[in-house]
Amino acid sequence: MRKFTILLALMLFIGLQVAQAQRTISGTVTGYDDGLGIPGVTVLVKGTTIGTVTDVDGKYTLTVPKDKNILTVSFVGMKTIEVTLGADNVVNVVLRTEVQELEGVVVTALGVTREKKALGYSVQDLKGDALQTDGSANVINQLSGRIAGVQVTSASGNMGGSSRVLIRGINSISGNNNPLYIIDGTIIDNSDFNTVNTARGAGGYDYGNMAQDINPDDIASISVLKGANAAALYGSRAANGVILITTKKGAKQKGKEIGIDFNTGLSFEQVAYLPEYQNKYGGGNGGLDATWEVKTYQDNSGYYKVPAADGSYQSFDLGMDYGIDESFGPAYSSTAGKYLEGYGIDLTGTEYANQPIYYRPWYSFDSWDTQNYGKSVEWKAPAHDVKDFFQTGLGWTNNIAFTGGSDAAQVRLALGTFNSSGYMPESQLDKYTVSLNGVANLTKNLQVFSSINYITTKTKGRPETGYGDVNPVERFNQWGQRQLDMEIQKNNYINPDGTQRSWNRTSMDDPTPAYSNNPYWDRNMNYQNDRRDRYYGNIGISYQITPWLKAQGKFNLDNYVFRTQQRVAIYSASQSSYQEVVRQNSESNAEFLFLVDKTFAKDWRLNANLGGNMMNRRYNLNSASTSMLI
Repeated sequence: MRKFTILLALMLFIGLQVAQAQRTISGTVTGYDDGLGIPGVTVLVKGTTIGTVTDVDGKYTLTVPKDKNILTVSFVGMKTIEVTLGADNVVNVVLRTEVQELEGVVVTALGVTREKKALGYSVQDLKGDALQTDGSANVINQLSGRIAGVQVTSASGNMGGSSRVLIRGINSISGNNNPLYIIDGTIIDNSDFNTVNTARGAGGYDYGNMAQDINPDDIASISVLKGANAAALYGSRAANGVILITTKKGAKQKGKEIGIDFNTGLSFEQVAYLPEYQNKYGGGNGGLDATWEVKTYQDNSGYYKVPAADGSYQSFDLGMDYGIDESFGPAYSSTAGKYLEGYGIDLTGTEYANQPIYYRPWYSFDSWDTQNYGKSVEWKAPAHDVKDFFQTGLGWTNNIAFTGGSDAAQVRLALGTFNSSGYMPESQLDKYTVSLNGVANLTKNLQVFSSINYITTKTKGRPETGYGDVNPVERFNQWGQRQLDMEIQKNNYINPDGTQRSWNRTSMDDPTPAYSNNPYWDRNMNYQNDRRDRYYGNIGISYQITPWLKAQGKFNLDNYVFRTQQRVAIYSASQSSYQEVVRQNSESNAEFLFLVDKTFAKDWRLNANLGGNMMNRRYNLNSASTSMLI
């Protein structure tokens, strides 16, 4: 089967959100019987993954694309309804009680399958078919608005950024509130290694949370265990709930030996919103002395040639005070005669009087650049503004799975790739996954099973977040000059000798960066890169001792090595440095279990588990850094 999906993801830097033509719908969901607001109701835009849940008062707010006009409103124990949107942006919904018994089965603790109606705690599940498999989205984000009581916060816009899940709110104001993640019975680590500075918006990189390694295409279902009893078997680490992920398994193929499932997805991302930049004034902070440097010449080599009383010429160039990183300079509409008149320079009667201001740009002082050396240019708004710094990110996903089996054995082998160029220049994320699931019935009562997964992720050029020295976005919005052209900076960020070519020169005669780097120097020279190699899975054996008693033994392992490198190049505005960090995390769990499922008489049934577990967890950290490189 071949599936092809094309998604348009328009993303905003620093909290970028998926954006398109849209409207905001709000309202309250109440119960028919009592008229009270119902918290935790799922409100979804039909045909999309956009959704939310109601708050404690039953209120909701949802952004809806203009080409969608149907909301699906659902809650456990209530009839699911669809609401067609009209012109009104306030949509209140009334739900009626649905009198029916919950049927079906879910995977619960330790991989045990139970009927929903037999559980003594809350559990909801999400089928894998409902998940996007384009690879562009962290699979954790897809729980948002789909499961009551689950709140997902994502760092959208940060390539490979973190997502946080809260189940039934915050349990600790100072500790960890993340749920425990388990795949096919294997506990997997979901740490993030962001620094305190990154968390508080003071620079640094968002390396994402480790659970994003999961390939959505391999998922058969996700179950969320929310009750205290649901997490009891996993100990204190499951105090915030459990997210159980069951992966796809092999199956016997009708009329053929091997089934092949292939899908490919293409996604795009663009910056959706930017601040409204003014385009009337350029760099500077007021008067001539504060904004301009005036460079005079004995000959007539300057741009301005003003006749003197003795018949000679006063020749000079206007040069920016390039060290100023603000834009309170002269208006682009100013004429040279009118503007310079206020500072004792009389251009009356010259060809320059009614011309725009001409000045020496930052890239006109290098003699090797014969195209621009010594040339003045017009004082005007840039032809290529901040928006031109960003690019259209492209994500391409390919997944292929081979499934086969007989009555005695089944196997599934899946291969996946995801290659993405981000919206920032010189950014790339590549992820490759291999998954092998198999089960074999050696005898009538003896079964062996295994699940093995390998993932490697390589990333280069994650965007720095917050107030950092190498975050171009922060410089665009807080420190900079508005006349700067992005295309010119892109083509002129480095000199032939390897030194930086920055707009933020110390002076006309000193090219040393005063405060800010050329943004393309940051993206090409001051970048980070990281690589994570991970394998997790299990191998086990089970024996059906009697029709109501089964023994099972299993070994689970999750192991990864995560290497990060950060650099600030020599000739940067900030101090040069290099840092390398290698983290290795490994957890193994050896367990045995006796499972009892026996019916007594007609209405009595006993489900019991007895077993033990031995866990071994190890974490190694090696870090080295240096600074003031030469």
